[in-house]
Formats: sequence, C-alpha cells, structure tokens
Amino acid sequence: MQEKLLNNFLRISKIPRKSGNEKQISDFFVKIAKENNLHYFQDKNYNLLIKKEGNIAGDSIAFQAHLDMVCVKKEGSSHNFDTDPIEVIIKEDKIYAKDTSLGADQGFGLSIMLTLIESKEIKHPNLEFIFTVEEETTFKGAETFPYEKIDSKKIINLDSDKDDALVINSAGDIVSELSYTGNLETRDIPSYKLTIDNIPGGNSGNNIDISANNAIIQLSRELLNKEIYISSINGGTFENDIATKCEAIIQTNIDLKRIITNKNIILEQINNKESFSLEESNSIIKEIIDLKSGYLTNSASANLGEIKTTDNNIKIKYLIRSTKDNELETIQKKVEALNNKFKITILYKDPIWILNKESKLYQKYKETYYKLYKEYPKESTAQGGLEIATIQNHMNNIDIITIGANMDNIHTINEITYISSWEKIYNILISFLSN
Repeated sequence: MQEKLLNNFLRISKIPRKSGNEKQISDFFVKIAKENNLHYFQDKNYNLLIKKEGNIAGDSIAFQAHLDMVCVKKEGSSHNFDTDPIEVIIKEDKIYAKDTSLGADQGFGLSIMLTLIESKEIKHPNLEFIFTVEEETTFKGAETFPYEKIDSKKIINLDSDKDDALVINSAGDIVSELSYTGNLETRDIPSYKLTIDNIPGGNSGNNIDISANNAIIQLSRELLNKEIYISSINGGTFENDIATKCEAIIQTNIDLKRIITNKNIILEQINNKESFSLEESNSIIKEIIDLKSGYLTNSASANLGEIKTTDNNIKIKYLIRSTKDNELETIQKKVEALNNKFKITILYKDPIWILNKESKLYQKYKETYYKLYKEYPKESTAQGGLEIATIQNHMNNIDIITIGANMDNIHTINEITYISSWEKIYNILISFLSN
C-alpha cells in the first residue's frame, strides 16, 4: 500500500496547486470521478464533491481535504509554482522536495482520498469526498462550498500533522492588514541595505514558539530607537508563516558596524537618496515591535508574517489566534488601541472549533486505533486554524474529527513527511470503514 499512496502523491505533485490556482488539480479529480463512473459536482470556485456508492451497510462518511498548498522556494530557485511540478525526493521512509515546499499539507489528504476513490477492494459504506480551495489563504472554499449537496453527517478531516493524535480544539483567528502611507524625503547621507536570511521558519500554527524571533522582528530590534531613516522594509511571504528573511534599506550617519550586534545581519552600502522622516521611521519600527509575535498567553498567539513597502506605503499582515472564546476580540482591540499611524483593516476571521466528546466518530476512531495499537490516540490542540470550524458552522448536527500523518517543517523548503506514517493512517481508515 505504501507504493500506491506514494504513486498517488507523485501524480498529485505534478499538478500546480498554489492557493487561488486550483483549477488544474480540481479538474484532475473530476477526471478521476469520470473514469470511475462516480457522481461529482464542481462549483465555480473549483470546490469539488465526489460520491462513491458503498458495498456494505452503514452511515455515509465524508472525507475532507483542501486542494491548495503553500508555495515557497529556495533563494535563487527558478521553480515556477504556476507551471512547474514539485520535484519530489524519496529517501527510505522520508519524502521531501528539491528546493521547494513539498505540499504534503494537504497532499497527504488528497493522496488518501485518491486511493480510496480508486480502490476496488476495500469494504466501505457510502463515501463522499470534499475538496476545498484556498485553505492556506482565505478559507474561501470552506466558506463557499455547496454543503446542501452533501449527504453525510460524519466528516473526517485529514489536515492534522501527527499520526498518533486526535485534535480536540483548534484556534480561531483574525487576520489584519496594517497600512501606513508617509512622505519620502531626499537626504544626502549614507544609505545601506541590511539583510537577514535563513532564519528558522515554518507554519505559525505548528511552530509559533519561534515566531517571536522571526526575521522581521530580529532586524527591527537592531533598528529600534536608533537615529536611522527608513527607506523600505520587506520581509516574510505570508501572514500564516514565520518570516525567514527580511531586508531594510535605510539612511544614517551612524557607524552601523559598531551598533549592529546581530551576526546574522549582512550590511551593504548602496546608492539611495530617499527615506521617511526620523519620526516616521521610529514609528514604523516601534509598530513592528509592539505588535508582538509568538505566544501572547497560554491559549493565544500572534504572527507578524509579512511586511511590504511600495513607494511611500508600508503594509503589514498580522495574524492573531486563540482557542478561547472572547480572547480574540480582546487582543484585536489591544492591537487597534496601539498608539500608531497605521490604518487597520480586518481581512478575514475564522472561528474556534471544540470537539464534541460525545462524537460517535471520535469514539469509533479511538476504538479502532486501540484495536490496532493497544493504546488510545493522544488528544492535541491545534494552534493553527482548521476548516472544520467553518464546515461545522455551515452544517447542522455534523459529527467531525481531524486526523493526519506525521509532517515536519510544513510551509518551508525543509518540509518532510514519512511514508510509514501515511500507511499507518490509511490502514486505520480501512479498518474503521469496514466495521
């Protein structure tokens, strides 16, 4: 079965599937449905539902995964995520990619679902397969999915990253854009480019503990309360991920070699004549520091994932999360109350999800796991938001759980997963469906 799962992942990895560019991968699964004479429905956003008739009695069960992946690549890589396949590398039990993110999130779930769709041997009740778009950005798929077409009242989401655990709680989030437009002034003083790169990164849900020391924060700390004039500052790629690189262009008469203490920062003198005022520059840097990243409380976190300068405008993408009701709004109010010159716009919100411990799916999965491994799966909390909260908000009386295979360093070029873990989850599901 390892070979089948792996081959299906390789098939999926040939198809570009960046968030917002899911047509090709959605059409691939439409083709699979047609080849297997299965009913399907694809909406205008390329969300997709496939139905497979069962061969044993039992309640209909749906599987759900998102079609898109986070696309990051090594500095200098010529990979084009709009057109190029992921170059997958397999070494013994490990699966990773050459110079790019792997897309095991959610290629794992898609491979499991593809294998179940095409299998002629397994015993199962009626099955439905729910494919959503833009999970890694706006949750557009989960928000717009045609839920009225789903028959199942039980859904297994495949978006976790530990094969020995069941998620019992996932964080809600608020993503804001902070925008500042100032005035660039001409100054005849030295200009420099400061670059920090190769800082540890990853998904801010899985690796939030290192977010407090991300590249944007590290560089900004060196500039705080200094007599410097900001020309531009650019870092990070996505609000949900931890920034691994940041670059600032500044003007100053200070001897930077004397005051820059971070050995990861590369300093280069360049030609540049324009910058914000000293007051504006200090305000920009203070804003970055005051926003904070990492854990805010035991149940809440934040990630300053991206900062981008275009001419005289600076924009920040900032994500806050919490697993507790009301805490999100409290934190958001504190952000809005900061004494700054940035205009704040909320881009989107995702709800908190808490497992119903009376869930029949939850109980059955635990029993199936115990039958195979003589121990119960652990219970875990997902600091990152999951689509299950949005799905549950759209479907009354739905029974839903989240499981997944082992993955490390997701959303980075060091993303890695394990064939044996994929096979473990597949075998659990086969046992689960046949009983």
